[in-house]
Amino acid sequence: MKSHPASFQRFATVFAGLLVAGTLVSHAIAQTPPATPTWKDQGESDIGLAAGNEPDAIKKLDLLRKWEQQYPDSALKSQRILLTAKALTALITGGFGKPDGPALQAGEKAAHQLLDGLNTYFDDALRSLPQLAELSPADWAKIRSTSEMQAHSLLAYIAALKKDDATSEAEYRKVLLIDPTQAATSYQLGRTIIHEISLSKNFARFSEALYELARSLTVTGPNALPAEGRAAAEKALKANYPNYHGSNDGLEDLMKQAVTSALPPDGFHILSVVEVEEIKEKDHAAWAIAHPELAFWETIRTALQSQGDTFFASLQGVGFPPPAGDAYKGATMFRGTVVSVPSPKQILVNVDNSAGDAILKLDDNIKGEIPAGTTIQFKGVVDAYTKDPYTLTLVIQEPKTDITGLPEGVTFVADTAAKSKPAPKRPVKAIPKAPKK
Repeated sequence: MKSHPASFQRFATVFAGLLVAGTLVSHAIAQTPPATPTWKDQGESDIGLAAGNEPDAIKKLDLLRKWEQQYPDSALKSQRILLTAKALTALITGGFGKPDGPALQAGEKAAHQLLDGLNTYFDDALRSLPQLAELSPADWAKIRSTSEMQAHSLLAYIAALKKDDATSEAEYRKVLLIDPTQAATSYQLGRTIIHEISLSKNFARFSEALYELARSLTVTGPNALPAEGRAAAEKALKANYPNYHGSNDGLEDLMKQAVTSALPPDGFHILSVVEVEEIKEKDHAAWAIAHPELAFWETIRTALQSQGDTFFASLQGVGFPPPAGDAYKGATMFRGTVVSVPSPKQILVNVDNSAGDAILKLDDNIKGEIPAGTTIQFKGVVDAYTKDPYTLTLVIQEPKTDITGLPEGVTFVADTAAKSKPAPKRPVKAIPKAPKK
């Protein structure tokens, strides 16, 4: 994954603000030891004052380390710890946005040192120092958690520069456990997981990535994404969610759930497009067993729409429904709802489409009213079809027996000119092999 220094620079600025620069931190960590220190000897006085007055954080740490090595039991040990914490914090803050080099290396080293000694650098006992007397326990805890979070953030940034996704991801998670409101961290975590997936081709963790992208967009307040970051997160979510899931179904629910926590709950899972299709196939198979007539009708429709005249050539003249057997296990008649009577010799029926997908063609004229919505059953011989909109035309051989459910009084009357010569029955072919979907 490519690193984005500008983005991480904004990230660093957020944490710098959380540290309340110029107020809590500068107040909490003294620049120099107390005015009347109790030095063990002149040597400690020289090194202690030098460390307190050294403006360069790296040099300051070197002096503090020498002071600790030479005077481990100093009466000013607490002040020394406080000075060390401040120097480490300065190096960590200064590492954000930097390319690989001395500043970043110093910041990385400082981050590890601060985290390793967190209980020492933020021991509650330090609050007994005059410099920290005005801090409440909550203030001190806030300084500790923010410093810890900043250290993990820098380590995540460095890992991203090194393309070390595993470390970067782990550090982002630690940040979110400390402060769940860090929208930028949620976004970076989501992007990192997606990058790991792109390399491993293991899509099992896509749910986590989508959750984090959604989470980054739900955070409000001072740690919400800026306009540019929000636009990037929205673009990533809108592109990746349907690609993985197959549609935007469930996205609104995901956004609502992401409000509740920075990290997804145990067992959280969004169905992949493959899983969605598998469920559909299982549901469809069960439906087909329960509705064999509709399943057969659907199969024929799919074949005609995909194969067209090639398949219809084998279908024309076949009696529908066909006799029960391996290809068809349904009833002897189809069921449908009358949509309209477009002509005296036609009835448009809804078998599986409310607009009508079956045309019942008669040789005789319909006499009487057949209201729309009338449920009927029918069988006939395949005569024609249209692809779009799809309809299948069936010739009704014996309307009195091949159509049931019509209102009382409806009859079929032959044309006057054709009374002396009844229409011949069309030959009925056997059904072809079941078409492949």
